Amino acid sequence: MSTDTFTLKFEYKGQPHILEVHTAHQQFKTVYKVNIAEHEIVYEPDEEGYVRAVSSKPMHDQQRDVDVALLHHVAELIIQHIQ
Repeated sequence: MSTDTFTLKFEYKGQPHILEVHTAHQQFKTVYKVNIAEHEIVYEPDEEGYVRAVSSKPMHDQQRDVDVALLHHVAELIIQHIQ
């Protein structure tokens, strides 16, 4: 399994964000791991050619909520980066 890293720099709701995305090439798919608001989020490809966010831990157990719209925004940026 090889790993590459790229950086996403963007502004969301007036806040600047710099996120490191770790690309992990697995046997049948490539996944993208990102830390957002202290949550490790894994983006994996879906059937439509987009990526879906999967949390490594249940979100409702966490101290800090993650903005779902931010997760969607990061997914769109990952798609733009890899196309």
